Amino acid sequence: MGLRFIFGRAGTGKTHYILNNVKEAAADNPLGLPVFLLVPEQATFQTEYGLCAKMGLGGSIRAQVLSFRRLAHRIFLETGGSARIPIGELGKRMVLRELLERQKSKLRIFGKSAGRPGFADCLARSIGEMKTYLVTPDALTEASLTLTGNYGLLQDKLSDLALLYSELENYLAPRYTDPDDYLKLLAERVLHAPSCKDAEFWIDGFNGFTPQELAVIEKLLLTAKNVNVALCLDYPCPESGFTEEDLFYPTWDTFRELTMIAEKTRSSIHEPVNLNSERPHRFQNCPEIGHLEQNYYRYPVHLFNGEHQNIVLAAGTNRRAEVEACARKIIRLAMDEGYRWRDTAVVLRDLDSYYEIISEVFRDFDIPFFIDRKRPVMHHPLVELIRSAVETVMKGWTYEPVFRYLKTDLTPITREKVFLLENYVLAHGIRGSKWTDGFDWTYRRRYTLNEEAEIGDREETELSEINEARREAAAQLAGFNRKIRDSKNVREMARALFELLEELGAIAKIDQWRLEAENKAQLDKAREHAQIWSGVVNLLDEVVEALGDEELTLREFAGILDAGFESMALGLIPPGFDQVIVASLDRSRNPEVKAVFLLGVSEGVLPAKITDDGIFNDREREGLHSLGLNLSPDSRQRAFNEQFLVYTALTRSSDKLWVSYPMADDEGRAVSPSPVTVRIKELFPELRETIFQVEPVTGDENDSLEFLVRPGRALIYLTGRLREAKAGRTLDPVWRDVYNWFLEEGRRQTAGTVLQSIFYDNDEKPITPKTSRSLHGSPLKASVSRIERFMACPFAYFSSSGLRLKERPVFRLAAPDMGEFFHAALKSFADELHKSGADWGSLSAEDCIELTGKIVEELAPQLQSEILLSTARYRYLTGKLKRNVSRAVIVLGEHARRSDFRPVGLELSFGPDGQLPALVIDLPDGESLCLAGRIDRLDIAKTDTGTYLRVIDYKSSDNRLKPEDIYYGLKLQLLAYLHVTLLAYARTFGRPVKPGGILYFTVKEPIVNTNGPLSKEEADRAVLAELKMRGLILADPQVFKTMDRHIQTGYSELFSVGLKNDGSFYQGSPVIEETQFEILRRHLEMLLKRAGKRILDGDVAISPYRREKSSACQFCTFKPVCKFDPLLAGNKHRVLPAIPRAEVWDLMQKGREDIEQPQLD
Repeated sequence: MGLRFIFGRAGTGKTHYILNNVKEAAADNPLGLPVFLLVPEQATFQTEYGLCAKMGLGGSIRAQVLSFRRLAHRIFLETGGSARIPIGELGKRMVLRELLERQKSKLRIFGKSAGRPGFADCLARSIGEMKTYLVTPDALTEASLTLTGNYGLLQDKLSDLALLYSELENYLAPRYTDPDDYLKLLAERVLHAPSCKDAEFWIDGFNGFTPQELAVIEKLLLTAKNVNVALCLDYPCPESGFTEEDLFYPTWDTFRELTMIAEKTRSSIHEPVNLNSERPHRFQNCPEIGHLEQNYYRYPVHLFNGEHQNIVLAAGTNRRAEVEACARKIIRLAMDEGYRWRDTAVVLRDLDSYYEIISEVFRDFDIPFFIDRKRPVMHHPLVELIRSAVETVMKGWTYEPVFRYLKTDLTPITREKVFLLENYVLAHGIRGSKWTDGFDWTYRRRYTLNEEAEIGDREETELSEINEARREAAAQLAGFNRKIRDSKNVREMARALFELLEELGAIAKIDQWRLEAENKAQLDKAREHAQIWSGVVNLLDEVVEALGDEELTLREFAGILDAGFESMALGLIPPGFDQVIVASLDRSRNPEVKAVFLLGVSEGVLPAKITDDGIFNDREREGLHSLGLNLSPDSRQRAFNEQFLVYTALTRSSDKLWVSYPMADDEGRAVSPSPVTVRIKELFPELRETIFQVEPVTGDENDSLEFLVRPGRALIYLTGRLREAKAGRTLDPVWRDVYNWFLEEGRRQTAGTVLQSIFYDNDEKPITPKTSRSLHGSPLKASVSRIERFMACPFAYFSSSGLRLKERPVFRLAAPDMGEFFHAALKSFADELHKSGADWGSLSAEDCIELTGKIVEELAPQLQSEILLSTARYRYLTGKLKRNVSRAVIVLGEHARRSDFRPVGLELSFGPDGQLPALVIDLPDGESLCLAGRIDRLDIAKTDTGTYLRVIDYKSSDNRLKPEDIYYGLKLQLLAYLHVTLLAYARTFGRPVKPGGILYFTVKEPIVNTNGPLSKEEADRAVLAELKMRGLILADPQVFKTMDRHIQTGYSELFSVGLKNDGSFYQGSPVIEETQFEILRRHLEMLLKRAGKRILDGDVAISPYRREKSSACQFCTFKPVCKFDPLLAGNKHRVLPAIPRAEVWDLMQKGREDIEQPQLD
């Protein structure tokens, strides 16, 4: 029984030596005593493959590759010790949460942190560290009593940790085994294991061992024939040994510890195998890496003499440029130098930051790869099904969790039915018991407050399909809802959840997905599906084992499940043998590779920036060390250990080394290179850093050739070069040849589809007049708002009125709904006054509030399937609507008291079936435009100078009206209503009437800014000022005084108009002459005529306007349809320049006809 060391620096062949010895032993005597090869957990697969395939062993019963933990499982099967239930990390954390709550009153310091998120996890890691380093609760207690000096906080920590550690051990002892104790138990049972007696043990891939592992090795020395340990060490060592700052200190310290254990057990220490005596065989083809291995940590600097073609020092303008350059180089090695994919490895210190980019880029470049990283499970449909099912019950069947559940494809309902159901639920705000009450859904969308039509046959059929889909969707979930709500403890909750999965047939569906993934050669995905079911079941088992009889709320249960899913990860083995391995530097145990790509070598990443973590800081760890309690390395030790990781990374390959870093992070911030790159430049002064761009550099033929590695990627780069050529740049000969290559037979069709994008300008050509007339009818029927939409953007009009596209209806109160409600409420108020014969101005504020309250209560159930009664929020909003309408009615009452204008029409319709005739505009070719609409309010006043009409439009937000708005055709509504009523009045009564004004009235609850308290009179005046009518008023002081009899001079309280002492209007008052009203009316007719002609001619141009800060795209719902992008050639806004007021009138009077084609931005 003895101990033998195999020493050698990187590349000297330690692993090869061990594998060869194991192979010879197994081949010479296949049935001999066992030969065990112990390696780190993550290296077991690669080592087995190396032994069986590369060493030519094939299969063997005698030789076994194991990790320490797998050896423990094997020994437990031989000797017992596996009878107790293993508790997983989640179960342990749940037990600790419970213990923290129970012991809170006894804890000196942890009690304050007990309820903080993540504290139980931190505590579990610390207890795991204690076990790994063989520190018992009693040792912690003794240390807390022994400590002296300024360690009061540490004493409290030790006391609390000892208490919780001891309580955890007592809780687990009767039934459970903590996996952190496996190696401790292994050390106790090794001597009783027949398979270890006189066996040969080989240990490889470790730089150091934990105290638990050292205890196992100690027992192996007592029972095994030999224990052979390979260490990366510069042997023979200096007589004084190595210091902490030295590169090989960690492995020298391990050598020292193992030697002491051998002496303690009286084991023979055999002559070591020193592989340093020969030149490292790994670097025979690459003297550059050999020079790095020998001299990276040697001072003074030893410069490399000779060519250095096998080392690349590179920088990417960002991470994507860096990874794409790496991918291109890997492909060139495969194409030009005959490399297999498995001959290459990509290694990173910070794999998480590169995971998504590498996955995406390598897939795009058709590089087979495997990322050695555990996969999180939160994205998997089974996990989403469980989380959304629990959340559905917890949140009362609200929309989001229900449809997340249904869209997992693990329920019996098809996707088509899910979409049908989703549209209906969104439109009607269905939630809660409506899903499970057994009554058929008969809701339908009401688009007005007066709609009372019967449900037609088509709607009846659709409702039948929806109800059938609803029953399919809710069947299993309703049962789960009932069971989990009736559950008395965690065990019953978990049972309800498992029964839901069984009823849904989830395991069969997942197995079907696995087979489909295998058939598509998606082996990673197939293995994820294969592992997820057992992972979820194990999680539920852990929850039940740890908290089975606990009474938890559903929210607490959901939190535990989420914590479990977040900590669950799927460990996959490489699905194939010929792949590029991508791994993190601290985890990877790559097989022999010819080329290593070391990415992300930035400052603070490699070497990594070390920070304190866990319960103990560095100073406290020093204090514990002084008492003989050795824990995991502190920050200083870990910083020195980073040296060894750098050494390992730089010496991993045999032929080529690529070291690169990004010059900027994902936010564009500059990134500094690592000291590693600085040191490499010192050793290789002739080595030049290569900078890689995301796109080829125009004019650089060599750079362009670098990008030509895959046809698909070359085609993408080619489109960029052709787009530059289209903009006027010269097309390089290289890319001209690439273009011609793609045009050859067999590639033309594929390339043609992509290359079309170069000439794509997102410009909609006009449809034919025949098609337009088929869409819009003859005569062309339109409303003013539709014409305004056309003037803002023809394509938006075409989408809404031609194609009749609509947004998916959603059960919510939007601005149009509010406007409709205000209109209906004000009309109902006026109707009630008419019935009672009362005058608006005669009502007191109290009367207005009482009457509007009744009206709002009557109208509320009629708005959008009783939306105002659906939730507490909307019921509160009903109260706000009452206040808004009441305030509007009170202000309009003030208008009635001060004005001679009286309403003659409310909600006054005009059109073919309206109260007033339609406005008909003759168009070319015998066509016509028939304009219809509804006027909110029409007032009339008779004076000595004539009869005047005033149009008022109710708005729920502030509006202004300028002649410029009318000139551009953006706000035509008020003017069109005035034009219609003036024409209708003249035709009906045979005498002309005059325009009095066109005004907006805002229905809102005003916010008054004040520096102090206001009296009631002051508050009323402030409210009036906020709710002034705004628009354009006839520039006649006498007519204006009929609108506000209280004004003599100064500014009106009702309108944004002021009168001077001489009777004229203040400058800036929105007043215009009667002749200017006529100019506006003629301009309106011209706009309508031209808009109608353009519509019928098929104008569907994507041509949104932009004016100062506003744009047609600002609130447009058709952006996903038009895909307007100002960065595309041809996609430019129509810029409507600001025009001086005087010039606007001049342009309209002259009848300018170029207003739809102003300058483009």
